[in-house]
Amino acid sequence: MKKYFLNKIALISLPLSVIFSCSPPKSIVNSGKVVTKNQIRGGINYSVNVSTSPIAETMSGVRNFSQYSDKDSIQMNEGLQNINAAALAYCLDPIGYKTDFYLRYGLGHNMDIGYRYAGKSHTFDARYQFLGSNSTYQYSDYNGMYGSIGLQYGWQNYDFGGKKFDQLKRIFELDMSRKDISIPLIFSKSFGPEEKFGALSFGVNYTHSFVKYNVDPVNVYVRDNEGVQRILEPLNAKRNYGSYGAFLSVKAGYKFIFFNVGFATYYQKYGTYPLLGGSSVTLKGWTFVPNYGIQINLYPKKKNTENRHM
Repeated sequence: MKKYFLNKIALISLPLSVIFSCSPPKSIVNSGKVVTKNQIRGGINYSVNVSTSPIAETMSGVRNFSQYSDKDSIQMNEGLQNINAAALAYCLDPIGYKTDFYLRYGLGHNMDIGYRYAGKSHTFDARYQFLGSNSTYQYSDYNGMYGSIGLQYGWQNYDFGGKKFDQLKRIFELDMSRKDISIPLIFSKSFGPEEKFGALSFGVNYTHSFVKYNVDPVNVYVRDNEGVQRILEPLNAKRNYGSYGAFLSVKAGYKFIFFNVGFATYYQKYGTYPLLGGSSVTLKGWTFVPNYGIQINLYPKKKNTENRHM
């Protein structure tokens, strides 16, 4: 009974460990206004990623995990496929808590660029502001609406590392790489002139993900058509899918430092993925991402562009 309990803990702890190291950031920390020319903006963000698809798959995976973890050789069956499906679902959209850091710089001409880091996930993006002023509170009293659109590219590679996954790795090794392209459309309403006291932001986000994953079974056997037992071959596959999201956030503070709180939700059809033994699993579901963080603005000493009022 004790071993069964520990084995369940090993599988249930999978999402928490994966998301700390490799989950792509899904929270939106920007407003509709891009960073002004020569301005620097940075911050730290904390979020919780709650996905419905991994929860459903894990119910089957946990029930089957204990019967395999202490065996030197394993016969391929439906229970092993359930474990494979649960691990795959978590890699695609893990459940857990994570921290990310970001930095932005204003290029001028209503454009800025940024970088965001979360574990093994790296993201670069650029945004263009098409609505509202792009000045600062020192030079403008504009306090209306802002709007911007961005293009974001991110990538990451991960696997099940660490001693806590030794039991799982007795069954198979799994590694995955992914690339994500996102197009966020953001609107915001300023609190005070040029977001001096913060802003209310909202919008939509589309992401297209390209996934490559490998599953390498360890001492897993299957019987062929002639009844001969042979080692199961590794599995390699590529897939891509779209994700549709909406978000709402509030930024409040004064001049240089702000506190952010927000919520984002996404719906995605991850697609159909092959599993060990020749079966497949179709994954889809919702993702909910509450988040909060701190943002710091560093303004240029001199203004080199003309004021723009709209």
